[in-house]
Amino acid sequence: MKSQTLKRALAVVTSCAFISGCAVRSPSFNSMAAEYQNTVEQYNFNNILLNVVRAADGLPLSFLDIPSIIGTGNFSASVGGTWSNSVLGAGVFSAATSALSITPNVSVGSSFNYTQSSLDNATFQTSFNSRIPLSTVNYFASGNVPGELMIYLLVGSVSFVKPDGKVEMYINSPYAKSFKQFQSVIDLLIKYNLTTQTNHFETPIGPQLTQTLAATVLPSYLSSKNVDKLSMKSFPAVGKKEAYYQLMQMNEAITLCFGESAYTDEVKNEFGSSYFCAKPVASSKDKIESSGITSDALPVAGKTSIAFGVRSNRDIYQYLGEILKLQSNQADFQVTINPTAGVVQKSSDLVPIFVVKKNQKLENPLASVNYRGNTYEIPSKDNGFSPVVINMMAQLLNLNKVNGSIPASPAVLVK
Repeated sequence: MKSQTLKRALAVVTSCAFISGCAVRSPSFNSMAAEYQNTVEQYNFNNILLNVVRAADGLPLSFLDIPSIIGTGNFSASVGGTWSNSVLGAGVFSAATSALSITPNVSVGSSFNYTQSSLDNATFQTSFNSRIPLSTVNYFASGNVPGELMIYLLVGSVSFVKPDGKVEMYINSPYAKSFKQFQSVIDLLIKYNLTTQTNHFETPIGPQLTQTLAATVLPSYLSSKNVDKLSMKSFPAVGKKEAYYQLMQMNEAITLCFGESAYTDEVKNEFGSSYFCAKPVASSKDKIESSGITSDALPVAGKTSIAFGVRSNRDIYQYLGEILKLQSNQADFQVTINPTAGVVQKSSDLVPIFVVKKNQKLENPLASVNYRGNTYEIPSKDNGFSPVVINMMAQLLNLNKVNGSIPASPAVLVK
């Protein structure tokens, strides 16, 4: 009798263990990776918003990065049981009883150990405080970013030098007295099709070479570290001039310029022809002459000159902080732009650049931070260009994470 009871107990234990093991699966790598990506994404969004809030309060900016992460997943299943026999009474009226107690235990878990490193160091800050290069401006201009939004974020001022020498400067800040004029100027320049161009042109290096001298120079040319930018070209004889060889260097110049539009004559009368973009099939000479709008361009006699003050990364946070501060003090305040055709919004609609709600407890916000007793959130809907701005800020921040900006050893270890 006891043998049969024991067999039944073991069968129950085995069944419970089998069922427990099949009911719960070990965490997969894909689910853990997705969880990590979602967490880091929200971490980055919140980090950007937090520094905009700091800028609004006039406080120092501070950035952290997650240079490494180790994820672990665990699964364990066990079944515990107790068996007891007892005898009740004595003598003729004695009876034996048996009891089986089964306790299954299953646990599944995943955890991440990651490091946070401060970016408050000279390597990061040098790039972060430097003017954004025109190559980056050109990247955003060629992407799916409205021209007005790109200018409002990346350009801090526009200056005009009139033919009589008078200088007019318009500041891109909602606190500036010339902000309305800046908006009007940008609308005009957008109408003139302000854009960027990348010119590739060749310039000669050194003297013209005979065939013998070219063969002598060729080994040094091939061993040069800039060989991918150099070429040896042959030029045929023309008239009395003999054939020769010339070492040429490929150059790249990125500038702002005016593209083709219905207002070409207006642009030419006001600014001259050198501010127009060079045609793709233009010669190297024409590309050099169509230099566009550069900071070192010489004034053209009788024409108006333009100079743009391109911001640094820090300047953009200060600008967004100004917008946030005004929004916090005036609930209906917005800095809006009129996006060009081709964007999702209609060109007649004014779209806010950046929308942040303070102490409103939004549902599923795009980013959310608690700072100095207040909650700041970017709404998921009706947020204007906020998602595009966050995307641009994230890319600009990543461009500053050059070699040496992220410490090799963690500053803070979080478990």
